[in-house]
Amino acid sequence: MASSKVELTSQEKELFKYTNERKYEEVKRLLTTENLSVNCVDDDGMTPLQHAAYKGDYKLCKLLLDCGADVNLTRHSSQYSSLMFAGLSGKVDVVTLLLENGASVSSTNSINKTASQMAAFVGNHNAVSAINNFIKSEEIEYFTQINGLETEPKLPSHLCQVVHKMAIMTNIHPVRIAMYIQNNLSILENIQKVIKVFDLLREKKYKDEGNELLSLKFHHLAFVLSYCEKFCGELKTKQAKADSDKDLLTVLIKHWLKSDKNGLQEKLENFLRQDIKEYPFLNNTLFQQLVRTLTSQNVSNDVAAVSILTDMISHQRSSDEVYLCCTCGEPYAEKKCSACKAVHYCDKNCQKLHWFSHKLACPELSKLNKETKSDEQITSTKCDESQSSSSAVPSDCGNESK
Repeated sequence: MASSKVELTSQEKELFKYTNERKYEEVKRLLTTENLSVNCVDDDGMTPLQHAAYKGDYKLCKLLLDCGADVNLTRHSSQYSSLMFAGLSGKVDVVTLLLENGASVSSTNSINKTASQMAAFVGNHNAVSAINNFIKSEEIEYFTQINGLETEPKLPSHLCQVVHKMAIMTNIHPVRIAMYIQNNLSILENIQKVIKVFDLLREKKYKDEGNELLSLKFHHLAFVLSYCEKFCGELKTKQAKADSDKDLLTVLIKHWLKSDKNGLQEKLENFLRQDIKEYPFLNNTLFQQLVRTLTSQNVSNDVAAVSILTDMISHQRSSDEVYLCCTCGEPYAEKKCSACKAVHYCDKNCQKLHWFSHKLACPELSKLNKETKSDEQITSTKCDESQSSSSAVPSDCGNESK
């Protein structure tokens, strides 16, 4: 539906100009000193928020939302929403900000595509993952209230924000989850209550909403939490001195990261296969797809359960050119092992955690890396020589052709 042409005031023209130029202070001045509607639209039906979302400017989007911008206002000529523009920009922080402010994930544009589908179309898989994994904080708040015949809420109110952040995580690698618990030990102190919340969400998402992805994810979160409790509890009973919960979780992380001579993290592999095996809703088509993929893989293959499961949740295909942290699976891990250059990490902490296992393979990987570089140099030299000889034209060649 094409938008009707509108006549903008001079101040509104300035608002759009400064928004597109990303001049935060000027936009703030106009919105706070001039009597402007933050929801005004230009000739294409775009609002300032939609322009800021397309630019991927978090700070500007936050300002516009704080000034009353309607996150779901859609007068665009092709019915694009602010969330669609944010998905096209690929900026996950902007996508999350809009979601937190009530952006609709189900609205469609003139070609019947949602924001998630538009982001997927242009290859912004992190934005897709943020949209597909999002639930409103109110869904967690519900469990902090007394409902029905309950005498107390299922979840302490101080855990609402912590559990919500966990619920919308896009990286659900068990190590990443354990590290999140290390930074939020209140989860471990109330772990049975948190597990119960995720169990209830698993059932609600599948039975009431038909959201197979989130049902699988919440089952996985509950399973990881249960194992953390069990592992740490068993360690405490075995040890003479009591380690802190944070240290016990570090032991668990290293338990998962330990590799065999082929580089397979067998403990983690077996843990995840049991995780999937215990999912209760067998008619879930994503679950069936997951099982088919896993049963077609031999455990010695490079593709392990952790990558298959996390790829499905994060919408990040294994073929994508994205380096994952060898410790926690975080994407876009730019830090490399300085010796072998073969493995990636998201930070020094992850590199330090993985070293006990990686140091066994590092010398061989370093050797392979040097041999590969040597072969590449030889190939490059031969190519240069070949190009040089082919480009050198004999002096009498021209005469012969005559």
